[in-house]
Amino acid sequence: MNKRRDLSVEEKLDVLKKYDELPKTSQRQAACKLNVSQSLLGRMLKSRQEIENASLENVNSNRERKRVGKEEEVEEALKQWFTKVRQKDVRVTGPLLRQKSCEKNRQR
Repeated sequence: MNKRRDLSVEEKLDVLKKYDELPKTSQRQAACKLNVSQSLLGRMLKSRQEIENASLENVNSNRERKRVGKEEEVEEALKQWFTKVRQKDVRVTGPLLRQKSCEKNRQR
């Protein structure tokens, strides 16, 4: 078995498409043919709808993991601020983003 590796959204869609084209076999046999682990294939089949939605929502197809913030309200406010600032062609750096995040968190 190979070392663990994360697949991008694009690669996951490709694996799912190839899985659909395979004749009716067990997940274990299909995973061997597709060169992925059985657990990864099972998780991909279980979250198929999310993977397909991510590709339709113009999410970065090279992204391998979806990281979710702990505070949804802060994340949404920060996203809106970021969009406004970027429309004004202002450069947003990591420290500035971190500072705004702290400010938005205190305002809650």
